[in-house]
Amino acid sequence: MKVVKADKIGFSLAVKILKSNGVIVYPTDTAYGLGGKFNSARVIKKILKIKNRRNEKFTIVAASLGQVNKFFKLNKLEIKLAKKYWPGPLSIAISNKFAVRVPNNLLCRKLCLVAKTPLIATSANISGQDTPYDIKEVSRQFANKKNYPDLILNGGNLRRIRPSTLVLVKNGKLEILRPGPIKPVV
Repeated sequence: MKVVKADKIGFSLAVKILKSNGVIVYPTDTAYGLGGKFNSARVIKKILKIKNRRNEKFTIVAASLGQVNKFFKLNKLEIKLAKKYWPGPLSIAISNKFAVRVPNNLLCRKLCLVAKTPLIATSANISGQDTPYDIKEVSRQFANKKNYPDLILNGGNLRRIRPSTLVLVKNGKLEILRPGPIKPVV
């Protein structure tokens, strides 16, 4: 398990791994995320093995609302929410499988931009264990495991905040599926 600094060389290596359907750990605005290309069956299978999980529902992160629009069709209310709360900790459920957000972390958005795809951003932990906010915790959880990420991008210690607020827009109404750091209002 290779840990690299989030400098120019580490960033380039992370992007190379992402483009080749690999899985990395990277900082987001809420915690360290485990991810890769959101639409890669290989990436999804590997993440499920790493996390020791079966549920294929994931939050994904994108570089911008523009990037989200390239891959998904948002309705008017979802676009209004996105414009008001992105970048930030608001995830919008867009299918039975994915919720999407644009994080308030420049490095994370830049990864999505340079990799040219939204990324899965599930928490970088073994299912049921603590959400990691520093590399020490990430490394501890994956130490001595058979399945682990291809790379860990060290973005330093992150501020401990709750996971993103998760909402669903259905029939013109806003439903909060998971409370988080913000209380969205349309």
